[in-house]
Amino acid sequence: DWRKLPDFMKALNTYNQPKGSRPDGDCLAFMILTVSRPSEARLVKWSDIDLENKVWTIKPAAVRGDDKLKSSKEWKIPLTPQAIKILKAQPTKRGLVFKTLAQAEIPDAYVSVIPDALGFDAVAHGFRSTFRTWGQEQQRFTEEVLELTLKHTDTNATRAAYARSQLFDERKKVLTEYSKWAINGVSLNVSKVVPLAKRQRAS
Repeated sequence: DWRKLPDFMKALNTYNQPKGSRPDGDCLAFMILTVSRPSEARLVKWSDIDLENKVWTIKPAAVRGDDKLKSSKEWKIPLTPQAIKILKAQPTKRGLVFKTLAQAEIPDAYVSVIPDALGFDAVAHGFRSTFRTWGQEQQRFTEEVLELTLKHTDTNATRAAYARSQLFDERKKVLTEYSKWAINGVSLNVSKVVPLAKRQRAS
């Protein structure tokens, strides 16, 4: 339920206390704020991050040589101030951005169990559905922008938008609003609420 997201983010912040003790928590927070897939967040490398220009470049799986990644296209992901704060808090600036305390790759299971461990009816991958429902409730973002924020190009309109510019500036606005909601509970249209359908897990 997108309306519970600020409560979840507060619980997630408490989970990662003292700061840096639970890098899997930082990884999940970054995943939520960038609306990325768990594998994308777990495997992001510092070489993919441009802090100066506030952009995360997700390279195609074939180029990167990583069969754990789903994307067949290159994507430029806008980094909000909240996402950059998480990145800057990481103890090392080389190799994988998020590592276990033993400096190894964070297993998918570590991230997946966090919501349930915090008492929330959710799964890590389902936060993409959380974002999508939030975007629909705002009624101020186009379908193309919301779908491209999820890195979906399944329609003629989204494929055309991707080919033009990936609607980078529009996606930046969406992620900025979403991050404000997630961290501070700030939204431009939170009073217009409708019952949510049964939870769905996005691809």
